[in-house]
Amino acid sequence: MNINKYVIASLGAAVWLYFYGFVANAIVLMDYWVANTAPGLMRVEGEEIMWAIVVSMLVQGFALGYIFTRNYEAKGIGEGVRFGLLITWFIAGLYLLFYAIQPWGLAPTFVAIISDGIGYVGAGVVLSLLYQK
Repeated sequence: MNINKYVIASLGAAVWLYFYGFVANAIVLMDYWVANTAPGLMRVEGEEIMWAIVVSMLVQGFALGYIFTRNYEAKGIGEGVRFGLLITWFIAGLYLLFYAIQPWGLAPTFVAIISDGIGYVGAGVVLSLLYQK
């Protein structure tokens, strides 16, 4: 593993996840989440814990970067898309578990899977672009 490329690619993935997540959830889907989330399940706007969001994006970026570099094959953007789809497959199972145990509807579960899946595919593309040989 090239540690410098790993750090840069991981930071790039974290930045992508942060900004994509903001645009997707706080702008595009905000009204949807307000209308389709059980009361008390999510914090109201303005009460988010920003440091935890930033740390979450960094943890995800570096974890995704590490996993990506373990199987890196230098196959370009397609490799990043494939990686993102595999991560989406994993989170789909996780989100279905959340659906089973939380007061969350099936439609919002699929919206979250698709929305976050797009984010993880984007993160995979960022990783593939920044971790090139």
